[in-house]
Amino acid sequence: MIEKLEFYHGAALVRLIEDPRCVTIGKHPYGYRVNRDRIVAIKYSTKAHPPWGFTVSDDDIARFEAAEQEFANCVIAFVCGGDGVCALRWTAVAELLGNAPGWISVKRGFAGCYAVSGPARTLRGKVAMNRWPAIIFDGEDSN
Repeated sequence: MIEKLEFYHGAALVRLIEDPRCVTIGKHPYGYRVNRDRIVAIKYSTKAHPPWGFTVSDDDIARFEAAEQEFANCVIAFVCGGDGVCALRWTAVAELLGNAPGWISVKRGFAGCYAVSGPARTLRGKVAMNRWPAIIFDGEDSN
C-alpha cells in the first residue's frame, strides 16, 4: 500500500526530477537535497479543493531555519491535494508566519495562480503554477 506521504511527496519529486537542471536528489534530514547545494522541504494537504491548509510547527521552523543556514536556499513546497505545488522560499514563509508556529493557507481559483497567507500577513502577489520546480534552480526571487 502506498502511504499518503509517499504519494504526495512523489507528486512533487517527479516534477523536480524531470527538470533538466536536476542532476542529483537525495534524502536529507531537512527534506531533500537537490544538486548538492539546495534543499526542499515538502508539506502536503490531502484536501481536494481550496483553501489548502498547512501547519508549521516549532519543529518545522527549527528544521527550516537550520536548512536555510546550511544551504542559504531553503524552499518549502506545499502540495495542494491533486491541484499542484505552490513553492516559496523559507524566508517568505517565515514572514507569513510572523516567525512563529502557525498555519499557511493556499488557495487558487480556476486557471489562476496561488494566493498564500499566514497569521502575520498575506503574500504580496501570487505564485504561478509553473513556479515549481523552477524556484529551486532560479537565483534570488522576490518570493
